[in-house]
Amino acid sequence: MPEELPRSFPFGTVLLLAITAVLYLAMLGTTSFSSGGGDAAFGRAMASLFFTVGLWIALAVLVVVGSIMGAMPRWAGIIAIVLLPLSGVATFAAIDMCSRHIKWAIAFPVVLPLLIAASTLWGRVPKFRAAISMKRMSAAIWALVLGLSGAALLAASII
Repeated sequence: MPEELPRSFPFGTVLLLAITAVLYLAMLGTTSFSSGGGDAAFGRAMASLFFTVGLWIALAVLVVVGSIMGAMPRWAGIIAIVLLPLSGVATFAAIDMCSRHIKWAIAFPVVLPLLIAASTLWGRVPKFRAAISMKRMSAAIWALVLGLSGAALLAASII
């Protein structure tokens, strides 16, 4: 079996993670727990939309980089094609629930992007993969993304 060549430090992934972190914080910062009307509320909603879309685009780029340059299993990349947009829609639904005074819904926009970013980072850092295999980590993370996305969408449809 050929020995895996040592890879250089994933500077590109770290840069993408930094951009993603800025968008993540901006998304959370524009999430509102008040349903007040007026121009200010509309402006917050538009900012939240802008930052959420930007965040999911950055997460998609991270997943593509993780699929191409990392050790992400092929099946995980295929699953991500479906679950990444689903988690984005679930995040929009959760942010809407937050604006309707459902405070616990903030858990979805907080956790979903972190799981997706962790999956990509796991695939790019060999020390992480030495602790827990990428196959197991991918299965766990994408199962959580599916479960949380489904829960957010179900809650939004009920409440």
